[in-house]
Amino acid sequence: MKSLFLPLFLLLFISSFGLVKTASAQTYATSEAKLIKVNYTLPWPGILPDNPLYILKAIRDNVINFFITDPLKKSEYDLLMSDKRLVSAKMLVDKGEYQLAITTLSKAGNYFDEAIGLASTAKQQGEDTSSLLDKLYRASQKHQQVIYDMEQKTTGGIKYNLELLQVRAKNFQDTVSVMKSQ
Repeated sequence: MKSLFLPLFLLLFISSFGLVKTASAQTYATSEAKLIKVNYTLPWPGILPDNPLYILKAIRDNVINFFITDPLKKSEYDLLMSDKRLVSAKMLVDKGEYQLAITTLSKAGNYFDEAIGLASTAKQQGEDTSSLLDKLYRASQKHQQVIYDMEQKTTGGIKYNLELLQVRAKNFQDTVSVMKSQ
């Protein structure tokens, strides 16, 4: 349990604006996620991380990702991987595999972060990113909603970790919002 807190803490510290803002954003993100019902369809995740064959799926996904060179297409692919990991995490929570769900959800956030970075790169290269940014914005709202739903099924440290990951999803939404306005 302790080994999970340090990486999550470092990850969230780096991606957030500081501990004080995180506490206030956490309340805001949680209350907003309760109200939002997002029209965004999540993909079926396929094999879950608790399956012994999952490593083959992960290798395949990494090989595909390696061969995508266009930042716009790579961003879309990373968003797809993020969405699949989000659904996987939700299914793992439903199965009671909370630690694996937190790890999987953290990886979903990593993919989402990469998708935003690649969208920014594509925008700087002069590509039209408006539809991708709209999709990223809706996806970040959907991620917050799903994470909130997962929070309602958990308690204690798991719920706290989910709250932190929801704040991260809210930060993604804020970042995309700024990119859309530029």
